[in-house]
Amino acid sequence: NHLKKGSPMVNKSQSKQGRAIKINFEDAKATAFGGLALAERLASRLGLWSHLEKNLPKRRGHYDWLTIIKSCVMGLLTGSRGTYATEDIRRDEAALAIAGLSEAPEEATFWRSLEALGSKEIQHNLNAALLRMSRCILTKAPRRELLMDGFVPVWGDGSLLEGSPHREGTKHIPDKGKGLLWVTLHVGSVLSAQRLAREGEGENTVLRSLLPGVVQEVLKPTRLNKKALLFLDSLHGDGPTLEDVERCGLHFVIGANKLVETQMVLQAQPEIVWESTGADMFRKIEKSGICVCQIQCAGWKKARTLIGRRWMESGTFLYHYSGVLTDLEPSDVRHLMNRKMSYPAAVWHLYSRKMGMEDYYKEPLEDLGLHHPPCQEYARNAGFYAVASLAEVLGRAVDLLGGRRSGRGETMRKDGQPRKRATPLRMRLWRIRRLLFTLPARVISHARTTVIAILGIPDAIQKLFRTYWDNILRC
Repeated sequence: NHLKKGSPMVNKSQSKQGRAIKINFEDAKATAFGGLALAERLASRLGLWSHLEKNLPKRRGHYDWLTIIKSCVMGLLTGSRGTYATEDIRRDEAALAIAGLSEAPEEATFWRSLEALGSKEIQHNLNAALLRMSRCILTKAPRRELLMDGFVPVWGDGSLLEGSPHREGTKHIPDKGKGLLWVTLHVGSVLSAQRLAREGEGENTVLRSLLPGVVQEVLKPTRLNKKALLFLDSLHGDGPTLEDVERCGLHFVIGANKLVETQMVLQAQPEIVWESTGADMFRKIEKSGICVCQIQCAGWKKARTLIGRRWMESGTFLYHYSGVLTDLEPSDVRHLMNRKMSYPAAVWHLYSRKMGMEDYYKEPLEDLGLHHPPCQEYARNAGFYAVASLAEVLGRAVDLLGGRRSGRGETMRKDGQPRKRATPLRMRLWRIRRLLFTLPARVISHARTTVIAILGIPDAIQKLFRTYWDNILRC
């Protein structure tokens, strides 16, 4: 029963499970990203590639601009990060064939090209392509999936990206830290405009420069401007921004806590104007209330409506105050007041929805890895984020247009009939990649036809893919 020196100890159950494994290599083109066909088909249907090819200048070198941009967009959608987005996909011949590419640049070439992509001329073309793509998506998307409480939300904000003393454009923002400031403007869940803040620019300045383009190129052509409701935080609650917003003709709900007069005006309101909203013991609030009044700061040409809120915390005897500025009239929120809400309660209800919109940043920052700028130079980072924004919008469009009839926005009532949700469910980009993009496929190209044979996927995924594919073909 004693083992000889050097003899292995073998478990009988393990030896029974042991089997031979053989590995063969075949010449057939295969890829793990057969579902990229959804993104490629939709980009073609939206005219993204043809628009870029027509408007971008000619580039000296082996690769043209369309090849470089398309390689980065498709690489990011497969899960690659930073400047290595093109390096990974260039090794996958089958994925290149699905994207309609014969080759892709290596990482070093893509890094060098980013400086030109950040130039003023090409930035203008890329941002114009983003506006145009956003307009096409919103035109084709079902109106019910764009509305939130009867309005089309337009939301602007800035995100502080990773920064360092060696990264050009790094800013220090009190209470937030150091980093590059990336400012975006969304219409619904669709990113419509973006820009990295330059040296000496703040979020307010950049956002004011983006807003007119979104109004003229996206909202008015789609006839969404009358239904649009702009949400901004208190950083933008000043006279110049309000005048720009009113000049654009948008309804707005904007935080007013930046203004010193907000506290003074609300404290001066008589007790009779305050509507009690009760206690909230979970937040340790003993009593609270809301009111409507007017505010006019020094330098303002007119007074504006201020919706105030006050609350008293348990164990204290002083009120805290907060306010939002709005141009909404009671007639604009009548549908909410019919739910037994007062006018100020309806406005506060709308403003409370802004917090949920901040989740839109999770998709580009987490799913595409955009929280980490890939370069040190501002121009290269600006070029990268302009191209990455096209990837983010294309991924969002696949879900918004491809999944519009898949029933993901429904729940079932007790009688078995579908019940529509107030806000349709969104599928995050990481989930789209997992369920729809990462599908094994064999690719055969002949003449001008590419045949994609998707292999061995479950019936449920096959059904979901067919739903998305059919919807995209109908765009």
